Amino acid sequence: MEILKVQNVKKVYQSRRGASVEALVDISFTVNKGEYIAIMGESGSGKSTLLNILASLDDVTEGEVKLEGVNYQNIENDQLAAFRRKHLGFVFQDFNLLDQISLKDNIFLPLVLADVSLKEMNAKLKGLAGILGIEHILEKYPYEVSGGQQQRAAVARALITAPSLILADEPTGALDSRSAQELLDLFAKLHRAGQTIIMVTHSVHAASKAGRVLFIKDGKINSEIHKTNMDEDITQQIFEMQSAAVAKRSTV
Repeated sequence: MEILKVQNVKKVYQSRRGASVEALVDISFTVNKGEYIAIMGESGSGKSTLLNILASLDDVTEGEVKLEGVNYQNIENDQLAAFRRKHLGFVFQDFNLLDQISLKDNIFLPLVLADVSLKEMNAKLKGLAGILGIEHILEKYPYEVSGGQQQRAAVARALITAPSLILADEPTGALDSRSAQELLDLFAKLHRAGQTIIMVTHSVHAASKAGRVLFIKDGKINSEIHKTNMDEDITQQIFEMQSAAVAKRSTV
């Protein structure tokens, strides 16, 4: 079942000197419920711009984005924050946790903003904390735990609203190799449970864990890889795609 539709999306920025800069040229793709997708591309390719548009944090210049049939352009500005809380979960490279409050309270923040009762918040967290293995650190502050544990808390915060879509921005970028692998194992577990995930990453290893990899170059999706099954190792294919892109650039 289709959950996200991106159709003919174009994004143009105006520079300080008045020149037009095309960040996205013509992006179209669909995402089915339960898919796990990685987006790769060099710096400046447009992948961060695309992620911001999927997050409803930036507007398209042309085209449309629909999540569960809702066109972002039809959402009033005063309703956008509520839409994000209900439908989108975010996992960032630098965790974006508040050091002044406990991990538990950080996780609760989206529910607090949605006026959910404390009883309901605790009920939602109970099962989630067990799945993520963070029951024993909930009362600690972010600076008291490891980067991997902080990222697990950030994942809990993203999941606690039961979002339609998880958007992850370089989620392994600030983690050591062991913590990064633990996070990828967690994403795989969430994917098997039916969670839809879109991850922007520079990491070939991280991208290889997704079921589909989209490659962005110069504001366009210029290629993609589909796994035939989630056990398939597509690491070599990703390297070959990257090598081909570098070779093509060097001949221009």
